[in-house]
Amino acid sequence: MLLRALLRLAAMFATTPPLYLSWVVTRPLAWVAPSIDPVLQRVFIGTWAKVTLWVMGVRAEYRGPLPTGNFFLVANHLSYLDIPLLLARLDARFLAKSEVASWPILGFLARSTGTLFIDRGNKRDIPRAMKEIRAVLAGGLGAIVFPEGTSTDGALVEPFKPSLFQVPVELGLPVECAAIHYASPGGPLPSWQAVCWWGDAPFAPHFFQFLKQRRTIATVTFSAKTAAVPDADGPGNRKHLALAAYETVQGVFDPTRTVPGAAPEPSASTSL
Repeated sequence: MLLRALLRLAAMFATTPPLYLSWVVTRPLAWVAPSIDPVLQRVFIGTWAKVTLWVMGVRAEYRGPLPTGNFFLVANHLSYLDIPLLLARLDARFLAKSEVASWPILGFLARSTGTLFIDRGNKRDIPRAMKEIRAVLAGGLGAIVFPEGTSTDGALVEPFKPSLFQVPVELGLPVECAAIHYASPGGPLPSWQAVCWWGDAPFAPHFFQFLKQRRTIATVTFSAKTAAVPDADGPGNRKHLALAAYETVQGVFDPTRTVPGAAPEPSASTSL
């Protein structure tokens, strides 16, 4: 298991730099002709994501209609693996928590490849984040948001925080919905421990343990149903839209971890 993890780590260090440098070199093309940015995203970021999944022993499966164009996608959040899993098939930018920007190596890569950040503990940062999401959508790319506000062990979907749903409300965009699921046949640990990164688990030890897994099956199920923008105007729209998106994700959600107990009761008044 230790050898497996070391070989995978070495392979990641061997494959990431050339793809990253290729991305950097082509950045002036995107600045001069923004319309080709989605193509460059697909060629370099998408390729990096696919290679990374393969190196880490992940078999990715995608079900349902994939969103295209300038879409607003929400999904449940389980792991750092969610990012390459979705980037392997979607031309999009992620909204990540601000702490990610300060991570060694990964933070630098995230910042320089267009990841958006938000300080989830500061309500005053929400307008800035929404402005950046609008800019991404205006550029023809999709925006991916994890509205639970945290990653979980996959036992259930946490209620969605409604603040960022103001963007699709204002733009009249339907909200695309997806559910992520992980399985780890052959172990050595179950996926809710080895793949899902939640609670106060430190990143580096968790990631190294994950690399020891024999293989991981990752499934993204895209709902054929979108969460509709409410017809009525008013400040409550984003809350009702967040609730509709939550229920849509729940409709295609497959728990990564099964535990006794009911899911939390969502409401249109969920804060933030």
